[in-house]
Amino acid sequence: MYSVRMRATKDEMHISGAERLVDEKNIKIAAVSMIERALSHDRGKPDFINISVEEIETPIKEITSLPINLVNVNSVEEGKKVAKKVLSHIGIPYLCVEKAFTLLENGPSDGENMRGAIVMDMKGERLEPDKRRGIRASHMDITPIASLLLADALSKKGLTRHFTHVKEALVLATKVAFTKGSIAELCWSDDPFYTTGYVASGKLGYVRIPHLKKEGDYRGGRVFFVDNVNITDYIEEIEKTPVLITKFDGLREISDLNNITGE
Repeated sequence: MYSVRMRATKDEMHISGAERLVDEKNIKIAAVSMIERALSHDRGKPDFINISVEEIETPIKEITSLPINLVNVNSVEEGKKVAKKVLSHIGIPYLCVEKAFTLLENGPSDGENMRGAIVMDMKGERLEPDKRRGIRASHMDITPIASLLLADALSKKGLTRHFTHVKEALVLATKVAFTKGSIAELCWSDDPFYTTGYVASGKLGYVRIPHLKKEGDYRGGRVFFVDNVNITDYIEEIEKTPVLITKFDGLREISDLNNITGE
């Protein structure tokens, strides 16, 4: 198996990225698909596209995805309120939640987005060594069968057009949630035309929340909330351990947030 990754930038600013775990015969197909995606991204046409192909030499960890919980909100204010409530129920301190939202809203790297994620401990301290790059979850994918089950579940909820966004986010969120020391993740996209985000954890699954930012806002990113981690080991697992989702754990629509939190 090989890890095929794409990173596209313009004027050194991140435009898009993607990753697949494929066998040798599918390397070219994956690479061409990624290049086409980079050249048609909503954030503009990049001036630099990097494709890397790396043979996977360590055993691939096979896991089941987090379950998806769909929450419907009608405004950014309501979306952020829901996200904060879910994070609080998971056990993330108020200080950390507020700091995480402030960083993502204002741009965590001197007002700009980061290429990777913030890592924040339960005291609100940022642990990632490079505050501009962050850490990047990689070496991960989902099997075709599990992907088809996800696509079918989204289709039944009228979300087919968001399949790629949801699939890639679910794969990443699942890998992070299964990494020792991870407590929760907060994310919303840096795509100015995609306003949906999520809170994910091993405790409550993947909670998809529309309207975590206003349309047209290019700011976005992710925060990994952690506890009792050796940051070097944590980064090594997030960035290097190969993970393949082989089963999709289902989707449900939540009309009452208490059905998630149990309150």
